[in-house]
Amino acid sequence: MTKIKLIISHSGDNLSRFRFAVLGGDYRYKLIYESLISDGYTVRAYANSFISPCVSGISELLEDTDVIIGPIPTSKDDETLYLSDVPSVTLKSLFENMYKNNIGIYIGGVISPKVKSLALKCNIKAYDFFACEDVAVYNAIPTAEGAIATAVEESDITLFGNPVLVLGYGRVGKVLANMLKGMGADTYSTYRSEETAAFIKAFGIKGIPLYELKSRIGEFSFIFNTIPAEILNRDVLKKANKRCLIIDLAQAPGGTDFGFARDLNLRALYCPGLPGRTAPKTAAEILKTAVLNIALTG
Repeated sequence: MTKIKLIISHSGDNLSRFRFAVLGGDYRYKLIYESLISDGYTVRAYANSFISPCVSGISELLEDTDVIIGPIPTSKDDETLYLSDVPSVTLKSLFENMYKNNIGIYIGGVISPKVKSLALKCNIKAYDFFACEDVAVYNAIPTAEGAIATAVEESDITLFGNPVLVLGYGRVGKVLANMLKGMGADTYSTYRSEETAAFIKAFGIKGIPLYELKSRIGEFSFIFNTIPAEILNRDVLKKANKRCLIIDLAQAPGGTDFGFARDLNLRALYCPGLPGRTAPKTAAEILKTAVLNIALTG
């Protein structure tokens, strides 16, 4: 994991020499763009429908730029950049043209080892937002809040007093389980190791060993998944409470067999990118801080 430190103030430091380019992205990127400009940085943008004006193309974007801020995810096929409403851009051509323009830093989200290797061949350092420990931890807060907001909106019963299961006790799982407990939900979390079981118990949450999931899943009215593997498979879903609400927060493609859930008439919602939808300003500030730290230390 990349470790970054929060920078409280950037005035007067050597970040002022950096010029940034926003390439693609969602509404968070508009807020990053505006915040960087407000701080006095030179920023250009391309292929973001929320930002106006944008430059006319990649070639213009790469002129007089030091750092590229790419989309989340960077790519869905490891070959083309994840952009909408513009002609496709191959990662190979992007990195080659960055190299020709003496741009050495690319920052984006969900960057695969293959894409990082491709960047390295062009002498480009590719940084993944979510490989930064600080980003992952801070991002867990709006993710958990968004998951709870979704549960409240999509259910006809309260979280308070009802049995709730959080699958996984990583960054998001920890924050989410503690928030749910604080709201009065009868909160359970799964664990694999005895160390994790001890932490769960220490925070007053009830623990379930993951191997008991199949036999216990029918007890719960709400199920939140944070495990990036198909943990809610056919065999497990068959045992679920037919009135339960499943909210999957795991990285694509999630941890639920959504097709089979539909066959069983189970309500299973895939909710990636919740911070960008439910708390875009907070999410943008988290990403902006990472951008500035990476630019300074990269």
